[in-house]
Order: sequence, then C-alpha cells, then structure tokens
Amino acid sequence: MSRLDAYDKRIIAALQEDARMPIAAVAERAALSATPVSRRVKRLEDDGVIAGYAPVLDLRKLGFELEAYVLINLKSHSDKTIARFETLIREHPYIVSCHAVTGDMDYILRVIARDVEHLSQITLKTLVRMEGVRDVKSIIALEAVKESRAPPLE
Repeated sequence: MSRLDAYDKRIIAALQEDARMPIAAVAERAALSATPVSRRVKRLEDDGVIAGYAPVLDLRKLGFELEAYVLINLKSHSDKTIARFETLIREHPYIVSCHAVTGDMDYILRVIARDVEHLSQITLKTLVRMEGVRDVKSIIALEAVKESRAPPLE
C-alpha cells in the first residue's frame, strides 16, 4: 500500500473531480508547482494508485434506461463450473460488473439494459440458461441515490 501525504491526497482529489484538469490547475489545488505535481502524478500512476483514466458516461443518453442487480447461485462450486461461468460473464457486454459475494448467493452482477424487455432477454435467454447456474434473482434499480468511485483519502 502506498503512503499518501497531504499533497498526494489533494492531487488525487483534484483528478477525481476532473481527470482532464491541466497540471497547472492541479498544482494550484495542491499548493505545489507544476513540476513536482507532474512527478507525483507519474509516481501515483507507476505505483498503481491511479489505475487509469476513463470518461464517465451517461447510460441513459446511450439508450440504457434500466439498471439491475442480478443475484446468481451456482449448482456446484467446482473449479470448472466457476471458470466457465466467469468466462461467460466477462464476455457479456451488458454485464458491466460481477462480484463473488458471501451469503445465500454466489455472485452479484450489475446489468444495464435498454428496457424491461431487454433485461428479460438477458436474464431468461442468457443467465438462466448458462450451464451451472441454479438460481437467478433480479433487482431493478429505480434511482441512484449515491454513486461514487472516489474513496475517502484518510
């Protein structure tokens, strides 16, 4: 784990707000000159603290009106079943995240869809029919109350 000082935290906070912010603006926020900020950003990238830069897309403007969380339970937990399931999940374009979880279910998936009919197709024609899948439960998200990829920098 990298040790972050106050300057690193201010740099990261600025970049989380706007990753396209010019180094001069980041430097102003961090109370440093541009050269040390550039070096620190490079170090944070090299250390993997900053893993990349990506635009935040408005899914609705791209035609995805629905977001759902799908809970999956597998029939068995053999290495072969898990590997096959995870490969199929990684290849599916509408499954935007998948996490192995504790509790009654094995996985939770975040799925985007154009509408309820599209979600039904994804669920009934793909997920339910995957070899090794026992149970599938869907939860449709009505509204995002909070969504952040910016962890607290303590």
